[in-house]
Amino acid sequence: MDLFNLISYKLESFLNIRPVPQSLGVIFYQEDEPLLLSAAAKKSNGTTLYVSRWHDLFSASAFEKAMSKQGFTEADCYALLLVLSRFGHLLDIDNRQRTNKDYFIFFYLIQLISLKNSPIDEDAAFRNHMLTFLLFELSIDDEVYRRFSIKDNQLLMVTEAFGSIALLDLINVIYKTIKADTRKEHALLSTLKTFQTNIVKLLVTPDNKNYRLNFNDRYSELMYPDVFLYTYTHHRQQAFEALVDTVNPLQSTENLFVSSIILMNYAFYILRTRPREILKLKKFVDDDALFGKLLEAVIKRRMAVTKVQFEKIPTGHDLSLINDKQTSFYNILYSL
Repeated sequence: MDLFNLISYKLESFLNIRPVPQSLGVIFYQEDEPLLLSAAAKKSNGTTLYVSRWHDLFSASAFEKAMSKQGFTEADCYALLLVLSRFGHLLDIDNRQRTNKDYFIFFYLIQLISLKNSPIDEDAAFRNHMLTFLLFELSIDDEVYRRFSIKDNQLLMVTEAFGSIALLDLINVIYKTIKADTRKEHALLSTLKTFQTNIVKLLVTPDNKNYRLNFNDRYSELMYPDVFLYTYTHHRQQAFEALVDTVNPLQSTENLFVSSIILMNYAFYILRTRPREILKLKKFVDDDALFGKLLEAVIKRRMAVTKVQFEKIPTGHDLSLINDKQTSFYNILYSL
């Protein structure tokens, strides 16, 4: 089960409304609602079960009762069922609309998958930030997502009775508790367990793989945090050239996606804590109108920085003219 391939197909569908159908294996895409494709698998009778509804295969109340005998609380069970269900929505392809939420989810996925194999985040500070906001974008409430963290390359969940436990261990507890091996849908449950454990491993378990999305774009390597930070530190001109090109009006859809991720890297890793760094870009650009577009792009991309960070910095631009309402969808091609 190649989950990175599924994420790649999700991205291809995000950028191309008519991708060539692919054979994706035991986990595949099927239309859940009109124009909404969700990850699914087959039941023993040939019907479809959407991965996000995996808990329909057993009684939630019986599950909670069995878990309580092991010391887990109702709140523990709720958190587990919710997060594992939302893992299914992580792969949704929503052709009804394109939103900032889509960009953010892709950004957090790229960061987590890259950082787990990188020495730049040994204390997992960046990854924990990305994890929290990824869970938020999956519509998980704060009482639940606050339970989850990354430590020692494990995804942990705080339980009320036992403290922090690795989610991979809890997944094993769940499937043992529901006696998955003895159920009619044991094959499907095995597939779902593999899917859930592989999601966790893809996000947090180091494997020394060089995960790369397929783009014909000379700046695509700058989507990955370690490459971006190295380039910004050691080859600043190249990083600035890539940033300038993020507002090129002749970009393709793929170019636009790469540009958005590069802008978010710049905002998160550089401007979030050092907003005056924007003045170095201003000096490099040496074009007031072009710099204004870049400043607007950074702000409207809404990754970890807002207009407030730049209010006391001599950017030479009236920030009040930039519309950065939360409800507005920022698309570089049509907004600038």
